[in-house]
Amino acid sequence: MRRDIAKVTHERPKSGRTWACKTPRAARVAVDAEGEQADEASNHIRRRRQKTRNQNSGPLKHFLACRVGRPWDRVWSEVCATADPRSTLGVDVRERVRCLVETDCWLEGRAVMCHSCLGPPVRVRGFYVHPRSGLLLRAGEEQ
Repeated sequence: MRRDIAKVTHERPKSGRTWACKTPRAARVAVDAEGEQADEASNHIRRRRQKTRNQNSGPLKHFLACRVGRPWDRVWSEVCATADPRSTLGVDVRERVRCLVETDCWLEGRAVMCHSCLGPPVRVRGFYVHPRSGLLLRAGEEQ
């Protein structure tokens, strides 16, 4: 894995700089007595002022695609060697790799299943760790 993967995945600084414009704006979203939003225009102002972090997961997906067919333990150790858990960006890289790869899988017949956040188990999509071999695979590319 690239040594600068944390910087590559967060290339640009936060967008929506509030200090760049001196135009006076409403301080917060206008709400009525019941706590409901009073008008839609105030929400637009609020959204424009919020800062967001740029997240580019393309390099991580490419890294995982190049490692398909290799043991997951070795791929994860390569991620851990590069992404320092003491830095915010390193922790973010590790979390995104964990989100991209389904590690808690099992076999039902010939289908590889995983837990769904919405309820019943579903077939695996994207990258996963094969339950028997421990290899990193992509759905549809069985070995």
